[in-house]
Amino acid sequence: MSDRKESNGTNDCPVVEELLSPFLDEELNSEADGFVRHHLDSCPRCTAKLEEIKTTVDAISMLPSEATPEEDLWPGIVAGAKESEIALPLAAAHRRRRRWANPMLWAAGLAALLIPGSLAVVGFFRSQHRAEPVVLADETALADEFGVDIDADAIAEAIRMATQIASEVASGAAQAAAEAAEAAAAAQYREQRLDLPLNALIEALGDEELDAGTRAQVARTLGEYDDSRAVAALSEALLNDPVAEVRRTAAWALGEIEDSRAVPALGQALIEDGDVDVRRMAAWALGEIESSSGVNALGEALLNDESEDVRQTAAWALGEIESPQAVEALSNALRNSSSVEIRSKAAWALGEIESPAGVDALGEALVNDESEEVRQTAVWALGEIESPRAVGVLSRALLSNNVEIRRQAAWALGEIESPQAVEALAGALRDSDRETRRMAIWALGEIESPQAVEALIQVLDNADTEIRETAVWALGEIESASATMALTEVLLNDPVAEIRVKAAWALGEIGDPRAGDALAKAMKDENAEVRRTAIWALGEIGG
Repeated sequence: MSDRKESNGTNDCPVVEELLSPFLDEELNSEADGFVRHHLDSCPRCTAKLEEIKTTVDAISMLPSEATPEEDLWPGIVAGAKESEIALPLAAAHRRRRRWANPMLWAAGLAALLIPGSLAVVGFFRSQHRAEPVVLADETALADEFGVDIDADAIAEAIRMATQIASEVASGAAQAAAEAAEAAAAAQYREQRLDLPLNALIEALGDEELDAGTRAQVARTLGEYDDSRAVAALSEALLNDPVAEVRRTAAWALGEIEDSRAVPALGQALIEDGDVDVRRMAAWALGEIESSSGVNALGEALLNDESEDVRQTAAWALGEIESPQAVEALSNALRNSSSVEIRSKAAWALGEIESPAGVDALGEALVNDESEEVRQTAVWALGEIESPRAVGVLSRALLSNNVEIRRQAAWALGEIESPQAVEALAGALRDSDRETRRMAIWALGEIESPQAVEALIQVLDNADTEIRETAVWALGEIESASATMALTEVLLNDPVAEIRVKAAWALGEIGDPRAGDALAKAMKDENAEVRRTAIWALGEIGG
């Protein structure tokens, strides 16, 4: 006796019935195949439907096969129509694709067009006009009426051809419909598979009979699900669940989903929740979502929250959001916070926002803050903002006792690219720190001011290979003819091939004809790359 449970069907039956044909053909993936098999174990109705399909397939396989046409039928149809002097409804170039509701009706119409003479057409349209069944007109009667001969063989051949084409059209339409139905069923199946656990989790999150640990795990799972449909339930849990662990996990999940609809609940929790971890997680989530609508709550938390962890996280989140609306609160924190970490994060956030409105607070921090970490971060932030208003304070920073600040200041001035910084950077070429000198040379190349040429020429004979190479590059970027003779000297005499290559490039960028002789000599350089670059440079000068 079978163990199969008797049933009159379930809500899954429509989905399973659509999947039976691909199941029988073994075309389903393992998940869908398992779903169908599990359903068939408990549903006699769908099992019977599967047996019907098997029987039909077996019967069709017994039918004799029909040979497929060896070539496209359309040219023959056109030729037949031309021979019978019947105009086609539309020129071939202007034919429209039509969907025929009844392929056999279409076949009859096409056959009519293929019959020599117009008799069948007359009969066809008479039938249509009278709303009668579509039949071909009696040949003899029409022949007597119009006085023409009827070629019965031609009629039969035309009907056969048209019927065959109609059969192919119908078969293609049926296959397309079956594929569309299968795709829709699979999509519905996937959607049902997705909705079932999601809905169950959302319902469980609000179930007060479940213990707090379980609800927290549900909230975490919803965050991992990363589905915006869970935002409302998670927001409700964040604001109203009596257990802090659940609220904190709900805030984390909302940050993972990153849906801006969660911002109001997160902002409220950030300001009002009594648990530090919940407030910190709410601030983190607002930073993940990166919506400017969270700036006000984060700014208030940055300045007023009793927890330093919350204030630090709020500063970080404001930097992630990158909204100019946060500049005032961050500047306030940078000037007034007693925490080095908060001031450092506030400086970083101002650099991320890149608003000139933050320059004053950052400049003050660079000059006055007691923490080297804060001052270094302020220098970096000023370079990110790239405001000429910062050139003065950064130029003074090139004289700092802190080597990292001097390096960072040279980089920042290169990012700003203001000619006002040339004098200070030229002075930095004599810095005791090699990296500061190299960075100052790079910055002068970025500024591209002819005022820097003389200072850069002075370092072309420096013993440091990287210093010389960077100086040659900077002179090429500036493109001043006043550097031509110094660069030709480097091209012909520097012992390092890479520097000679760079000198040839720089001379090509400058384009001064006075470099022609040196470049011609460089075409015989022992280094192939020097020779190739010299040839290119001569082309640039000649062009």
